[in-house]
Amino acid sequence: MSRIVNTLTDYVIKKGMVNEKERSVYEYGFLVMLETALSLLISLVIASLLHMFIEGILFFIIFIPLRSYAGGLHLDKYLSCLILSCLTFSVVLLIVKVFIFPVLLLFVIFLVLILSVWLLYPVDNINRSVDIEEEHYFKKRLLKFLILDLIIVIGCVILLKDKYLLLITATFLMMLISMMLGKYKNRKVRLSSNKKVNRFN
Repeated sequence: MSRIVNTLTDYVIKKGMVNEKERSVYEYGFLVMLETALSLLISLVIASLLHMFIEGILFFIIFIPLRSYAGGLHLDKYLSCLILSCLTFSVVLLIVKVFIFPVLLLFVIFLVLILSVWLLYPVDNINRSVDIEEEHYFKKRLLKFLILDLIIVIGCVILLKDKYLLLITATFLMMLISMMLGKYKNRKVRLSSNKKVNRFN
């Protein structure tokens, strides 16, 4: 991956599109782009193999905004993150493929999950602090997406689209688990950091 990133960065610098001083910025940008593209490609292959392409697209429509603004578990290595992301995606699709639940039960569960996500926010990245202004912006954006998700879910209930409703509910469940694990990891890291500081004092 790093070799591809270096090649792409060298190319745009040689073409005069960017300055050598901006190398690190573009290397990071290319890395994020390639990692995201690989994760998306593998997920779409999984969805195609399960014959659930539309469900796979719906998962990303619901999950990506939630993950972006609510936060969640951040792993230290990309490979671990890739495996966990694909596993989460696969589990959600398999739940939809295998299980059947009453629409009203799913709606009640969804309401509990959406409220839990809102109450558990924020789950910050321990490696990147967020100021008050950013946190206010993220919370505002999260609220908009939660309202939009609620409208979509109500539409699924009215139209009796139980499979799509199950997918959205399962996606929210995975998101809530990610947020809880993220909170736990952040707390563990902070406790470990405080212990190290106390040792030196």
